[in-house]
Amino acid sequence: MAKKQDEEYEVNDHQLSVSSVRTLYKLVKDNKIDKKYRGRLYKILVWTILTQPLHFLQKALIYPKLKSIDFDKTPPIFVLGHWRSGTTHLHYLLARDPQLGYLTNYQGLFMRMSFVGKGWMDKIVDHFMPETRPQDNILMTAYEPAEEEQPLTNLTYASGMQSFFFPKNRSYHDKYNLFKGISDEEKKEWQKKYNYMLKLISLENKGKPILLKNPHNTGRVKELLELFPKARFIFLHRNPFDVYLSTRHLYKKMIQTQFLQEFSDEEVIERILYAYSSTLTKYLDERALIPKDQLVEISFNELEENGLETTEKIYKSLGLPNYKIAKPEFEKYLKELKNYKKNKFKKIDPVIEARIKSEWKFAFDEWGYPLDRINEEK
Repeated sequence: MAKKQDEEYEVNDHQLSVSSVRTLYKLVKDNKIDKKYRGRLYKILVWTILTQPLHFLQKALIYPKLKSIDFDKTPPIFVLGHWRSGTTHLHYLLARDPQLGYLTNYQGLFMRMSFVGKGWMDKIVDHFMPETRPQDNILMTAYEPAEEEQPLTNLTYASGMQSFFFPKNRSYHDKYNLFKGISDEEKKEWQKKYNYMLKLISLENKGKPILLKNPHNTGRVKELLELFPKARFIFLHRNPFDVYLSTRHLYKKMIQTQFLQEFSDEEVIERILYAYSSTLTKYLDERALIPKDQLVEISFNELEENGLETTEKIYKSLGLPNYKIAKPEFEKYLKELKNYKKNKFKKIDPVIEARIKSEWKFAFDEWGYPLDRINEEK
């Protein structure tokens, strides 16, 4: 059966719909749900309750298998970078290497029951997915790579993405993306759940090194190294003007469909400005903690203009094995993207442009982007 056409597709489902009861209870307890979103909350609650038996069954079946997973032997590879910096493009590209594992959209949406539903639930999910992502024109299937922060929101309240659902509560971003104002107990909760989640992803991929793309991780370098000291990191940067325009579009097309609290356009802009500066300054403060042979930085421009050469640079810089196996798959994927059409945006409001030049100046300086140029394409 054909998948839904993009023009017919609207985001009606919510990421929290398959949460644990405990997680959902704490989120509702700690946050006020505005009246206009209570119907959305009731739908989330119904799906959460209905899916609990599958979660309990999965946990009983696979929990013993997780003990054998050792990330010192197969350290994860993290793709870092602010939202809309090209991290998804890089993730999709590198995931074509058959030597690497990754989180799929199916497992990301239904992680708490994905093992017991495999073989039938994934096919249903694939049928109902749009052909491309709502915020851009990137291919969507149940089997394409996904961002692991999404299932983390179902496993624990301790996720920076909860601030997408409860935008008036910035503490989720501050505590779990920046580890600012966090208690030892809260940090341990995040580390425990994050490590557990990565073991589930690794188990699904039969122990292959897992490739992870998650903009929320950009401010977590110190905390990720505490968990995975041998992890490798790929950081992607992009012209800040382009990042702003595309992030604003992301809010309109996707993030705002997940709100459970009212949040004005002006508040969204303030959050974008704050999230960018707070996330990237923390990354820059902690970048030196990463051993030199475990980090490579690239620009979106070099990835877009010289994709194949950029993948070779990444493999050489990080000491990743058997590039000759991955190269033909990279070539094939890049060839398929020849007709890809990027979104086009209007120019930035002059007041916001001035604030970007001021508040994000550190990024222009660090990566050499001109302050007098605005690219009007995403």
